[in-house]
Amino acid sequence: MDEYNRMNGINRRNFLKNFGAAGLGTMALFNKPENAEIGSVRYSDFNYKFRKYTSNEVIKVGMIGTVGHSGTILRGVPNTKNTKLVSYSNHENRNLRIPKDVRLYDNYEEMLEKEELDVVGICLPYYQNAKASIAAAKKKIHVIVEKPIATDLEDFNALLKTTIENKIRLTTLLSMRMGPQYQAIHKAIEDGKIGEPILATAQKSYKFGKSRPEFYKNKEMYGGTIPWVGIHAIDYIHFTTKLNYTQVIAFQGNKDHPDYPGFEDYSGVLLGLSNGGTAIVNVDYLRPETAPTHGDDRLRVIGSEGVIEIKDLGKRVELITSSEKAYDIPLPEAKSFFADFIAELRGEGKHILSPEEPFEMTRVALLAHQSANQNRIIKL
Repeated sequence: MDEYNRMNGINRRNFLKNFGAAGLGTMALFNKPENAEIGSVRYSDFNYKFRKYTSNEVIKVGMIGTVGHSGTILRGVPNTKNTKLVSYSNHENRNLRIPKDVRLYDNYEEMLEKEELDVVGICLPYYQNAKASIAAAKKKIHVIVEKPIATDLEDFNALLKTTIENKIRLTTLLSMRMGPQYQAIHKAIEDGKIGEPILATAQKSYKFGKSRPEFYKNKEMYGGTIPWVGIHAIDYIHFTTKLNYTQVIAFQGNKDHPDYPGFEDYSGVLLGLSNGGTAIVNVDYLRPETAPTHGDDRLRVIGSEGVIEIKDLGKRVELITSSEKAYDIPLPEAKSFFADFIAELRGEGKHILSPEEPFEMTRVALLAHQSANQNRIIKL
């Protein structure tokens, strides 16, 4: 082996030089996992009853901000019986049409002080969402907040503590769970169609577009592509397989957008699953502008008895098993994330995210981002 290395010009110095900083990161795979700074969030942490409403009560909704997926909430309100948007603060998108009778505020502190709200939707620049959620929780208002619910562990801990102390229900916009593709995969795996899930691979690929908000240029304000985008894939793997995560190592960088130094345009995340399996998530903002759709979201789950996979940009889901050739499984109709949340507040069913899941999925995403920043394996 030494003679082979000598003949091919391989020595320790050349190896390290050629391996490079990115390559050295992969060596973390052989290091011992380190414990996470914060433990997992469990369903039992929310062993309290939160305020609920009868079917005839009008649920008064306030809205804060226009960043991200505010449309999920704004489209949901008029289509959900006995809910009404009554106030809006931090309304910076003047192209967004809202009813004339909605009261407008310059800041959410004033709105929360003056309005008697039942639910508040929060879609601010990502680093501000935790603070606004905490303010709403202290007023005993239920919260629907853009993900990630926090961009650092300090804000995460504060929001978790405040949510529990004030006995409110908080959810976050991990609304891809409601997508027909993910609902179909969830049911197929639950029905045992692929046996035990062993390997899950997910993709989130987006166009960057001509520009992004200014806060993307600041690392602390942006919070990370894994918590902002990768969290969806982390969540829908968990949702479809019903498996938790045990450890994570991640890599990330910015190779094509130097004008946005606080932003990562690619990331790769490797996660251990609670049954001994593995999950792989890749995220990028490198999708060509000529592509037919803004995003290309994928999920493939390999089990002991079959494989299930999203195909054709989400238009169909294919299943192949040890006893059947590949075929497309039927997709259910899409449902409203907002209406699903309101139904739980009325005691008419369980919301698609249980109380701990907004926190646990955010925790995993933040720790994956931390893993990439610190080049280490983190035990979850």
